[in-house]
Amino acid sequence: MNMPTLTRRLATLTCAALGLLAVAGCGDGSQAKAGGQPAPRDPVAVTLAPVTTRPVQRSVEVVGTLYGDEETTISAKVAGRITTIFKDVGDRCGPGEPLAQIEKTDYELARTQQRMAVKESLAKLGLSAFPTGEFDPAQVPLVERAKLQAQNAQAKFRRGEQLFKETPPLLSEQDYADLRTAYDVARSDYDVQLLSARSVLAEAATRRSELDLAEQRLSDTTVRAPAAVETESSAVSAATSKPAAGRYAVAARLVSVGEYVREGTAMFRLVAADPIKFRAKVPERFAARVRVGQKARVLVEAYSDVFEGSVARINPQVELTNRTFEVEVLIPNPDGRLQPGAFARGSLLTHTDQNVLFVPADSIVTFAGVSKVFTVADGKAVDHRVTMGVALDDQVEIVSGLKAQAGEVVMGGAAKLAGGAPVTVKPSTRRASTRPAPAAPAP
Repeated sequence: MNMPTLTRRLATLTCAALGLLAVAGCGDGSQAKAGGQPAPRDPVAVTLAPVTTRPVQRSVEVVGTLYGDEETTISAKVAGRITTIFKDVGDRCGPGEPLAQIEKTDYELARTQQRMAVKESLAKLGLSAFPTGEFDPAQVPLVERAKLQAQNAQAKFRRGEQLFKETPPLLSEQDYADLRTAYDVARSDYDVQLLSARSVLAEAATRRSELDLAEQRLSDTTVRAPAAVETESSAVSAATSKPAAGRYAVAARLVSVGEYVREGTAMFRLVAADPIKFRAKVPERFAARVRVGQKARVLVEAYSDVFEGSVARINPQVELTNRTFEVEVLIPNPDGRLQPGAFARGSLLTHTDQNVLFVPADSIVTFAGVSKVFTVADGKAVDHRVTMGVALDDQVEIVSGLKAQAGEVVMGGAAKLAGGAPVTVKPSTRRASTRPAPAAPAP
């Protein structure tokens, strides 16, 4: 191919390319305004929803475990063979109610022996029963006899003394000395009898104490639930639930009929589950918000119901390992549905914030981790970068980035908007929710 031919072909290709560019340029120019400005975009049809304010109950969300108000292991106080079991696992019992019976024949014999010993000591004093009130040992018959003998010897000595002092003496010196000695002996015998009576009375008191001990050991052969003790928790139970007749439930029976138990042998494990205790760990950052007496709501896996209680105790120490502190919530449990050992979730109601700003959840546009809402001003969309808080119902809390004065936000069509885009507002039939706000987690 010679040079003139090549030149002609290159010229032809160049003209064709310029023609295509001209056609393309003519197409773009048909869509542009005079002066090179882009054509206006079509307005985006949107609907508006009101910005609302409402009070929000703040809460601290925790998880924990349920515990019985009282959990105790009942042990044998005396040794012996078990003859009867009155309560088994799942049975309820009141304070002091019998749980089991230990064979009591040996203890009855020991009580009878001590009772006879007391009667023996009282018989030495001429008594059939212990005197009531202040007892004068001089009233004991032996002491009274010694007292009378001493008084008689004293009278004889006084008469002999008068005769001995006569002039001349009407009583020999030997007889006078015998009367004096008899008086001294009688008086000493009275003191001895009085001392002996006091000693026998003390001995009788000691044996009566031994009788009381034998009576107690005989009573201890009946193994019983703990006696009623008034505590803060039991006061809550008495005020909100059924009487103490069924306060305890048998969680474990550790012995059987015919088994020989020794002192201290564990026999039953009891639990008192009304009220029940919910214990949970709270992060230390909430230490300034959680207080004794605050209301709490608890949920368990077994029921959909919300169980309400109040914070009863707060551990003053933060654990070094996990930087949490423990709280204890008391929950009335009259029907026994809440069971010790169960896993539970709790909300500690700390405080209420008034006039919290909310917008519909559908009005939030999130892209690349940035959340925005749009308002309308002069027919154009205005974007607001916002920080969101809790979500309640179909509303979302706006922590920052939007003021209540905004009035309304774009809901329908917000995903198609950008800042400054023209909009047309369509009427909306949406109404703001008037339902009360549930508890919201503390930020």
